[in-house]
Amino acid sequence: HKEDLASTRQLGTADAAPSLELSVSSTALAVSFADTASDGSTAQVRAVLYIDEHFVTWDKFRFARQLQPHSRHAHCVGAIFMADCFLELSGLPDIGGDSVKLLFKTLKFLHLCDYSGEDICSILAHASFYCVDAWELCGAHMEPDEVGHVLATLIFIAHAWVQDETCPLHIWHKHLFCKYCPLKTLNAAVIRLMQIRRYQLRLSTRELSRRMGRLEEALQQSSRFRIGGGPGSASGDNEGGIDATRGGVGRAEAAGGGM
Repeated sequence: HKEDLASTRQLGTADAAPSLELSVSSTALAVSFADTASDGSTAQVRAVLYIDEHFVTWDKFRFARQLQPHSRHAHCVGAIFMADCFLELSGLPDIGGDSVKLLFKTLKFLHLCDYSGEDICSILAHASFYCVDAWELCGAHMEPDEVGHVLATLIFIAHAWVQDETCPLHIWHKHLFCKYCPLKTLNAAVIRLMQIRRYQLRLSTRELSRRMGRLEEALQQSSRFRIGGGPGSASGDNEGGIDATRGGVGRAEAAGGGM
C-alpha cells in the first residue's frame, strides 16, 4: 500500500495534531478526520460543531465546561461522550484545556489503530480505574494541564494489558508525547505508574462490568448523532459513533517494535 501511504502522510493543519501515517486511501480520510485542511474535512468540522452546539445538550455532560471549548478536536461525536464518561469514572475534579485536547487526540489515536468501540471501552475502563490510585498519590502535585499526559500514559498501560495486538510505546511517544518528554522519560513514567498499582492491572469482574457498562452506554447514546446532520437525518457513512470508518495507524507502522 505504498501509494496509499504516500497519499496520506500530510493530514494536519498548522494547529492540528501531528500527522499520523496511515495505510488507508485518501478517500477514506475525508470521512475519518475532522481536523484536516481539505475543503471536505473543513465542512466536516463545521458539521460536528453544529451538532455539538444545537443537538448535543451540554448540560448533561459533567465535564461540559472543560470539553465544549475544545470539542472541535474530537474526531467524532462518540469521542465527546466517551471522554466525559471516562473523566467521570477516573474521579478527576478538573482537567485543563491542553489535557482535554490530548485526551481527544488519544481517543483518535486508538481509533486509527483500528481498535473497535468495544476494545476502546475496555481500555478506558481499565485506565479510569488505574487513574484513581494515581490521582490519590500524585493528584495534589499535578496542574490541570499536566493531567492529560498521565491519562494518556495510563491509557497506554491499559491497552497493553487488554489487547493481544498492541502499539509499541515509541509509536505512542512519536504521536502523543514527543513535544512533552523524551522516550526514556515516558518509559520511566510507565514503570512508575505500574508500581503505584503494584503491577496489578487486572480488574475484578464486577468493577470491569460496571465501568464497561457506563462507557458502552455513552457510546450508544452518541450513536444517535451523525456528522453532517442531527437526529433523524439521512443515513450516511459519517456516523457520530467511534466505530465509524476505522483505519490502521501504528500496528502496521509499528509491526517490528516492542513495548
